[in-house]
Amino acid sequence: MSKFYVIDAHCDTISKLVDENASLENHDGVHVSLQGLKEGCVGIQFFAAWIGPRDKYGPHLHRGLRLIKEYNSMLKAYPDVFYPVHGITERNTGKIGALLAVEGGEVLEGSLSNLHLLYSMGVRLMTLTWNFNNEIAGAAMDNNAEGLTTFGTEVVKEMNKLGMIIDVSHLSEEAFWDVIELSSQPVIASHSNAKSLCNHPRNLNDRQIEAIVSKGGVIGINFYPPFLSLQEASITSIIEHIDYIAGLAGAEGIGFGSDFDGVEYLPHGIEGPQSFPDIIEELLRLNYSEETVQKICHGNFSRVMNKIMKQ
Repeated sequence: MSKFYVIDAHCDTISKLVDENASLENHDGVHVSLQGLKEGCVGIQFFAAWIGPRDKYGPHLHRGLRLIKEYNSMLKAYPDVFYPVHGITERNTGKIGALLAVEGGEVLEGSLSNLHLLYSMGVRLMTLTWNFNNEIAGAAMDNNAEGLTTFGTEVVKEMNKLGMIIDVSHLSEEAFWDVIELSSQPVIASHSNAKSLCNHPRNLNDRQIEAIVSKGGVIGINFYPPFLSLQEASITSIIEHIDYIAGLAGAEGIGFGSDFDGVEYLPHGIEGPQSFPDIIEELLRLNYSEETVQKICHGNFSRVMNKIMKQ
C-alpha cells in the first residue's frame, strides 16, 4: 500500500492544538494523529492555519502568527516524524512532509508586506477567503458575496511571483472566475466537492471543475458529510465525487483534501488519515488502475506543487 502514499491538501489540526490543547500522540479530540498519518501512508500533509472570526480569535495576523508558532513547535517536537516542505523536493520516504498553509486571506490585513512575511515563515499556500468576504475577495458563504478586489488582484499576482499555491476553496463564484482569468499558474480547490452531486454553496459547479482542471489544477475531495451528500455520507459518497469529477474533467484533476479537524463529524467508515487505505482499496476494487489511483493519492498534487513552487 505504501506505493499509494497520500498527499492530503487540507487539515485544520494546528487549530486544534492551539485552541483545544489537543495532542497528536493520541486520537482523543483530533482526527489527525501521528499513528493515523503513518497507518494512512500519508506522504505529505498540508497543515492549514485557520484564521477564523476576529471577534473570537482576535486580530487576524496575530492569530496567524500564533498558529504558525504552534506549527513550528510541532515540527521541533517530532523531528523524526515530519520534515518541512518549502519548495520542490524529493519525498523523504522515512518521514511525513508538512506543508504550511493559511486558510483565510484576512490574515494579510490588507498588506502585501504581510504576504511576504508569511512566505518568509514557510507558508506556501493560501486559501483566499474563509466563510466571509475579506480584503481580497468575496466568499461563497457570505450573503453579500463579491468578486476579487483591487487588493486581491495584487495578491494573486504576487502569489504567482513568489511561487505560492492559490486555493480557491471558499471563494464566491464571481471571485473564482476572476482568479481563473488572472492567475498565470494553476490553482487548486484544496477541499471542495461537486455541486451537481451535493448542492451546497461550498461545492463547485461543473464549469468551475472544468476550469480548474483545464488550467492544470486539482480539486481535493472534502470529507465533510454535508459537502458529500444530502443523505448519510460514507466512503461510497467520497467515491461518487471522485467518479463524477473523473468523468467530467479527468482523473488528473482529483486529489484528497480531507478537512480533518476542521469538521464536526466524518462520513461513516472514516476515522482519520488511517482510513485512506480503505478508500484506496475501494478504488482498486472498482477497477481504477494503479496508475490512476497513484495520481489521485499523490501524483496530481505533486505535479501542481512542482509546477508552482520554487526550489
